[in-house]
Amino acid sequence: MNADRESVIATATDPVVRDFLRMADDSIVAVLPYALSVAGHLAIADQFTDSARSVEHLAQSLNVAPGALERLLRTLASCGFFTDEGEGRFSLTRLGQLLQTDSPVSMRATLSNVESYRAWLGAVDTIATGRPAFDSEFGAGFFAHKDHNDQLGAMFDERMRERASRLYSVLATLPAWKDTHCVLDIGGGKGAVLASILTANPRLSGILFDRPSVVERAELSGELAPLRDRCQVAAGDFFKEIPEGADAHLMCSVLHDWEDEDAITILTRSSESLPADGRLLICEMLLPDSNEPHPAWWSDLGMMVVLGGRERTLDQYRSLLQRAGLHISDVTPLPDSFFSVIEARTSPV
Repeated sequence: MNADRESVIATATDPVVRDFLRMADDSIVAVLPYALSVAGHLAIADQFTDSARSVEHLAQSLNVAPGALERLLRTLASCGFFTDEGEGRFSLTRLGQLLQTDSPVSMRATLSNVESYRAWLGAVDTIATGRPAFDSEFGAGFFAHKDHNDQLGAMFDERMRERASRLYSVLATLPAWKDTHCVLDIGGGKGAVLASILTANPRLSGILFDRPSVVERAELSGELAPLRDRCQVAAGDFFKEIPEGADAHLMCSVLHDWEDEDAITILTRSSESLPADGRLLICEMLLPDSNEPHPAWWSDLGMMVVLGGRERTLDQYRSLLQRAGLHISDVTPLPDSFFSVIEARTSPV
């Protein structure tokens, strides 16, 4: 590498950015997301058990070209997802379990997400117009696009389940649940977060609240099935009305989907539904007050391009909450996470 260029790249404050710039061509940093997406989309890892499989048999099962499949497997083997056993045979590694549908550590749905990639192809228009590129790429807003196609909706549900198990599992141990009777999970998907909270807190009851299409899928195959004696499901539109009956509301990565005025409307509906002694728990990444490296900066761009939303600083959340008649009573950074829980109440504490 050119020594002058390397000295400039070395000034990047984020090591991920430094590594990307050192390899910013058609090498691993450009190709890896798409290779993993193809492997996930084809469910290649689901074809493996404890033994090696031949490329010929895999290609026949997957209805793909053997030569192309072998090149994909060989490349993914080079970084640890598969093992090349020689003579056209491959086996799945522990890392490769991330690509298996039924693995407890699965990230298959997350890694198969090509919709966001497509939206980013139009991101120049987002910068020019301020509107999410997803809408023009797909001819509909993000959630409307999911509601019009059950398969796409189910894939998004699975991505959110993977996200919940990866990022929010510690929510089940929050001290707030000790003096809570009923928690309403707003925008809770198929109930992965709520199920973990109810399982860890046997005296707690819950209500899962989401769009009708999501609630319908949750009732058919959600994680809440074993807990239905303590959990209800409710369908609706949180811009219009949020069900009553809970003394705590939970919103995990909900508000960052929306611009400020929409977020204030959601918070206002929550405030109207909560009892006088109730609380709202908001789990989001917070933008740092300084320009230090943080995933929230990248997520902020992603929200802008895909949904038209944004990440926010704590002060920005405080302003939104105040406009909705809510006041921050506590902020808890989650351990080993980039997320924090903002607790808000209807009366100042």
